[in-house]
Amino acid sequence: MKIATSLVAALLLSSALYARGQEPPLSCSPAPCVLPTVQVSEGGNAVTEASITVNPLNSSDFLVAAQDGNCPFGFGFPMGVYASSNGGSSWSPPHCMLPVYTYSPSVYPTVGFDRTGAAYLEGVYASNNNYLLSLLAFEKSTQGSNWSNPAPNVAASSEPVDDRLAVDTNATSPHVNSVYVSYADGLTGIGGVSVQLRVTHSSDGGKTWITSAVTHQLLHSDTAFSNMTFGKDGTIYLAWLYCAETGTLCDNHGTTAYMVLSISSDGGNTWSTPRHLATVTLAPCSCGPYGILPNTSAAVSNFPVIGVDNSVGPNAGSLYVVMYNWTGTYMQVEVIHSKDGGNTWSKPVPVAPVTATHDQFLAWLSVSSTGAVGVSWLDRRNDPANLSYQPFAAVSTDGGKTFGTNWELSSAFSNPLNDGSGGHYLGDYTSNVWVGSTLYAVWMDTSNGLSSQDVIGGLRLK
Repeated sequence: MKIATSLVAALLLSSALYARGQEPPLSCSPAPCVLPTVQVSEGGNAVTEASITVNPLNSSDFLVAAQDGNCPFGFGFPMGVYASSNGGSSWSPPHCMLPVYTYSPSVYPTVGFDRTGAAYLEGVYASNNNYLLSLLAFEKSTQGSNWSNPAPNVAASSEPVDDRLAVDTNATSPHVNSVYVSYADGLTGIGGVSVQLRVTHSSDGGKTWITSAVTHQLLHSDTAFSNMTFGKDGTIYLAWLYCAETGTLCDNHGTTAYMVLSISSDGGNTWSTPRHLATVTLAPCSCGPYGILPNTSAAVSNFPVIGVDNSVGPNAGSLYVVMYNWTGTYMQVEVIHSKDGGNTWSKPVPVAPVTATHDQFLAWLSVSSTGAVGVSWLDRRNDPANLSYQPFAAVSTDGGKTFGTNWELSSAFSNPLNDGSGGHYLGDYTSNVWVGSTLYAVWMDTSNGLSSQDVIGGLRLK
């Protein structure tokens, strides 16, 4: 009788939640299984980029930041953020970033929560009067709502680009809740101006910011696609892509690029001498540090996405980096790992089986609280024409030595030529995040045949 009463109560509660529009979080069963997909963005104009974060105080609170053509403010690419309070089942209309001074939202929106439940939304703002000038600005909110007016955290300069926000949420870190933004400063490849990788950080909730130089590079070079992760002791690991230039542009025929790493042990004030992680070949290009996605005219980025194992498991402390390498015929996603704090690195391990010989691109990586390494990416293996893609994910539980089943996260095919720009701009990044044993991934989907939209799905392991 008690069981029946409890079941009725659960059903009534479930009905009440649906009546209020509070659907249960995305889930599937039996595990392991693929989550249902949900469109994050509202539709209409193209939405690209996909930066996801989860509230450490409430794992049902998700935010996804995007370049959103539905927002009214923007210099070419408006920016906004979508919120879900039910684990990704439904999403609010976007909060659109507002102009600041004579600068308008432009590119590279990223978002992160701290351990107080505050969220930070950050991006590049372009001058309305001089396209060569830009600044970085951020907004702050309480649990993804009530966003503040934008405020600069990097003053106007020659061109801060390729920014990436990250928050130290490790409870044991001496720098817990500190907010960091990495970016490249300088006009890359224009007039021989050098490029400097910098990190600005705030330890007081965004009231003040301190900027430090990570590296200063030579003339005719490109720094791009930086990405951070945090050890539980507060150590910051910063990875990025570097390539020397031939003349004023990267080599047009399969550019050699270098993935590099710098470490800070004092909360971002000083940084170690850059270390070499891996050498990769970019897809054939003529656009600086980008390759061109084959069979399109879209520039495609190559983020060396870095993660660290903060568990107490057998691979505790291990570092992982995902990237792609142009094999000469296709883009192959691969992962390297280090067990000695980044001093030495393994040989690249392909995430997809050797039989998957179509393009794999826009990969992201994160490490779960138990040490599982989750990778998600876009993959063309099921299109003989090597054009349309689907999202895939794979997980390693042996310290990055092998990756198991490649899980197809959506049966829908996305043609990049239907991205809303005719195949010229698909976006620079997807992303993923762990909540317990579930890997949530967000990506750009064009299966509506009209324009790119951000979609969430994922993989439940247990």
